[in-house]
Amino acid sequence: MSNPIADLFDFSFKKMVAPSYIKVLYGLLLVGIAFYCLVSIITGFTAGFGYGLLALVIAVIVAFIGVIFARIYMEVIMVFFRIKDLLEQMAEAKGVAPPPMPTQASVTPPLPGTEPVV
Repeated sequence: MSNPIADLFDFSFKKMVAPSYIKVLYGLLLVGIAFYCLVSIITGFTAGFGYGLLALVIAVIVAFIGVIFARIYMEVIMVFFRIKDLLEQMAEAKGVAPPPMPTQASVTPPLPGTEPVV
């Protein structure tokens, strides 16, 4: 099992870390939405009872919509990773090798005046 913190600093990108952190990110989004809802309700009731009731209704609606959008966004991210996994399985089943990872030498352009003469 690899170290999740060390995987964040793997510049070769051989291991995908987003699927392992997606649950944590979704949890943080839910906590943020709940905090927003609570602060909005408290601020509304501080301004007055009528504003408090209005803030209560609006905050709950906005929080519900926020949870829906957060969930959809996280699911879209996970779909991309599932597509990647399925494509790798299909390539493996057909015996197709994935393209090699680019090296620093192949990414760096040649210096001016050092191009090979054809």
